[in-house]
Amino acid sequence: MKILYFDTSSKICNYYSDIVNYLKKYSNLKFINSNIDREIIQFKPDIIILGFTITNDKNVKEFNIITKIPLYIILNKEYERLNEKLNWIKKIKPKKVFTVHHSFKKYEEICQIPFSKIMWSADHNVFKKYNEDYKHDLFFSGVIRKEQTDDLRNKINNKLDLIKNYNILIKVAVYKNNKLIGKLNTFNLPDYAYNIQNSKIALTTTGPGDLVGTRYFEIMASNKALILCNRMPVEVYEDILIDKFNCVMFDNDNDFIEKFKYYIEHEEERIKIVNQAYEYFLEKHTWEHKVKHLLDNL
Repeated sequence: MKILYFDTSSKICNYYSDIVNYLKKYSNLKFINSNIDREIIQFKPDIIILGFTITNDKNVKEFNIITKIPLYIILNKEYERLNEKLNWIKKIKPKKVFTVHHSFKKYEEICQIPFSKIMWSADHNVFKKYNEDYKHDLFFSGVIRKEQTDDLRNKINNKLDLIKNYNILIKVAVYKNNKLIGKLNTFNLPDYAYNIQNSKIALTTTGPGDLVGTRYFEIMASNKALILCNRMPVEVYEDILIDKFNCVMFDNDNDFIEKFKYYIEHEEERIKIVNQAYEYFLEKHTWEHKVKHLLDNL
């Protein structure tokens, strides 16, 4: 199968590029970011996939394509301008749309176009166990926004004084009304992966729109850090997260503090869950699994 994969930029996030790279392993895929009409003529693809940057947070109405070749769309940032994106999908009329959001059946009903759910993973060549030592008791980095599951990350951030005597590495950026408050703190990819596996517990929460992000898989792949995450309904986590099997779930910011203290003090229980999470990741949640699932749904 010849796949023409189109994104509007060559500078895409590592988790977007991971999908492209793994698709290349299992199909004859050509990645382009311009001249799609020319490439259709020259490459003669069997199908076309419109990638993540097409439905990023920009005005998707600007992009149009007319072709008889089966067209697939990967929906992105379902929490921003969703109605505009769904209306655009109805206009484009693809054969199918892929989304990581659990509401894919609802989108399918709105658009009257087939949707399939896909999911992230983590590159286990990058996210892995680098050593046996630990430097941090708790690790968390990322963005804090009010829209993230009842402002949960901000509530947790405000409770960190309660565990200030532990060795914690917190590197966050706070946004209010889509404006950065203070300085944006980020890691490069190797440092980010290294700090996850250098920590006994790594905090992750669902994002805007209750999306399950890549960090869950990155922590699993480390085979060192315990996932400490917010409890969500079954339809959100599905078979990805199972409480006390491959993660520990907390109910609110106060429960987060209690669960953190408990598992820092109960190392044997923490390690058992960490090992189960790693084996579960290898069994069901690598990029090989995710990309083969995507290809099976073309």
